[in-house]
Amino acid sequence: MLNAIALSVILASPAATDFDLTQWNKDRLTTSRVGIFVLGGWAVANMGSGAIGFAVEQQNERVRFIHLGNLIWNSVNLTLALISLISEWNQDPASLDAKKSLLASERLEKVFFINAGLDLAYVAGAAFMWLRGEVIGDQRIVGFGQSFLVQGAFLIVFDTVMGFLNMRLTDRLTEHLSISVAPGAVTLRF
Repeated sequence: MLNAIALSVILASPAATDFDLTQWNKDRLTTSRVGIFVLGGWAVANMGSGAIGFAVEQQNERVRFIHLGNLIWNSVNLTLALISLISEWNQDPASLDAKKSLLASERLEKVFFINAGLDLAYVAGAAFMWLRGEVIGDQRIVGFGQSFLVQGAFLIVFDTVMGFLNMRLTDRLTEHLSISVAPGAVTLRF
């Protein structure tokens, strides 16, 4: 039965609504890009301080491996930020209709909240590394654990904030959608 339901999105004329979908998409892209630059900036700062700290610190093995952990972890963060920036760089806010806009916003919202959950696992793993390193007396593992704990905590905050920002954007869009159901069709009107 569900296969027989058609989903269509019909944009109302500009006179029928005061909601500007293109401006909403600009806001969504701006929010995303600010997040990308925050993540990228965090990554660059941690990679720089990590590389310098690892090279300069020669006496304290734990501190040395905190720096190396920051360098390694943030090379992944920088890669993700660059991939995200490249994928969004030429996206035209006017090219998305209401359906594509809603799907893109909901997808990002879900990705950030799922990532926040995964970040909790990173923090738990990092705490385990730290404690395990203490038990076996390996300061390298302690340093990596402490580094990954800080990086995971940052990502919990980052992903949660970005998830809520995207949820607010999604809510702003859905406030302007109405649903009508008829035999064999569900229609979203904007």
